Amino acid sequence: MPEVNVFRKNKINLEDYDYQKDIQNRVLMSNFSSDDIEVLEEIVYSSQRIPISRLVSQLDKNLDELQAILDKLVQTDLFKIEEDTVIVDKEMRKYFETQIQKFEEDFSPGMEFLQALLKKVPIHVLPNWYPIPRTSNNIFNSLIEKYLETPQTFQRYLAELNLGDPILNGIIADLFDSSDFKIYSDDIRAKYDLTEEKFEEHLLYLEFNLICCLVYEKKDDEWVEVVTLFKEWKDYLNFFKETEPKEISQKDRVCRTRPHDFSFAEDLSTILALSMTKPLFVRLDQNEEWSFDKANANQVAKQCKGFDLKTEEGLSHFNEYMGRALGKLIFLKLAQVENNQLLPLEDAEEWLTLPIEKRALNIYKQTLATYSFSEFPKEICTERNIHEIEKSISRLIDCNWVLFDDFLTGVVAPISENSKMSLKKTGRYWKYSLPDYTDAESALIRKVIYHWLFEGGIIATGSIDGNECLRITPLGQSMFG
Repeated sequence: MPEVNVFRKNKINLEDYDYQKDIQNRVLMSNFSSDDIEVLEEIVYSSQRIPISRLVSQLDKNLDELQAILDKLVQTDLFKIEEDTVIVDKEMRKYFETQIQKFEEDFSPGMEFLQALLKKVPIHVLPNWYPIPRTSNNIFNSLIEKYLETPQTFQRYLAELNLGDPILNGIIADLFDSSDFKIYSDDIRAKYDLTEEKFEEHLLYLEFNLICCLVYEKKDDEWVEVVTLFKEWKDYLNFFKETEPKEISQKDRVCRTRPHDFSFAEDLSTILALSMTKPLFVRLDQNEEWSFDKANANQVAKQCKGFDLKTEEGLSHFNEYMGRALGKLIFLKLAQVENNQLLPLEDAEEWLTLPIEKRALNIYKQTLATYSFSEFPKEICTERNIHEIEKSISRLIDCNWVLFDDFLTGVVAPISENSKMSLKKTGRYWKYSLPDYTDAESALIRKVIYHWLFEGGIIATGSIDGNECLRITPLGQSMFG
């Protein structure tokens, strides 16, 4: 069933609240000095009525210095001065309690900050801005559920978001292209020729669209504006950066499982073709896997090439690999065993006429379509889950050989509640939970990626210094790029 578009366009209209006052204060804050912030904090966190003489004493400033700062800050409407007393406005205090956090050196804007941001807007306006149920008794939780609950949900939202303004879309693209997901506002204003007011209006609009946030960073003892992502999404993207598989530098030392990308399909074809010309005798080993008898093993190894039966390790590798190949031929109903002899079935000849790429894909698709998954819990073996595991290979598109264990650290296939990355609140803070796979889920991921994608010629596998490694093939790149 095709995925339906669950997102309707947001209808954010800044004119639905007193956004001009908001922009005015943002412009003022962008020009605040360290001394201005010090006085602002004292006013915000003090009592509603503050004698100026007390401010002089507490801030260790002379009256003229303080008066100059108060003359600037009074434009925010946070307070008024009557008879040498600062009288604080309660509503504006709430506003600046949120805004002043941006000047903390370790501040990262997260979901709790977004929630405070939304509170600036009259509550009856929000259901007009966002397509959430009007019956919702918690608008913020409804927004989380609709847009942010999982990385996949937010990625779809971003992919479908078109704000209809090349400057807004440009800022978003610049932000995601930046190395640490932050841009200085001076650079944005210069690039798009924006006034301070227009810049603040654009950023306010992007904040309400859940994209990014304006914060402050101390530079040369002064505060400068920085545009960055909300913390939870930034942490998720950094997780992906940190778990990016590192390419193996000494690629020539990788020992491939088989010499060619389509070797598994080629080997099955070779075995089938041999079975049509001469008897191939097989037996069950101690692991209940089929293996060739000694005489036939030498014949098959000579035809398939790349095997060394003279060493114990080489012989063990051959028997293990051929057990898998014989089992696959029987599974695909291309051959059967009668009286310990491998016999081709009627579909074998037609299958051998297919181009090698189609033979490989047929192996993979038939495996997915008819495999019993009997060794796994039934609930994790759904078509959707297998597709999610498959998609994880896209992280190798631009890589060469990487260690398989390194690749696994970044797999985020949501195949159960515990392995699903979702936005969760712990205490005051939110974060995307990292996947926690059970042993069965890890085994399923391994089977799909390391075995079945190899059989289909979608990845190549090998080893280096005893560690498993893999790389995506040209076929895999065309499928998952």
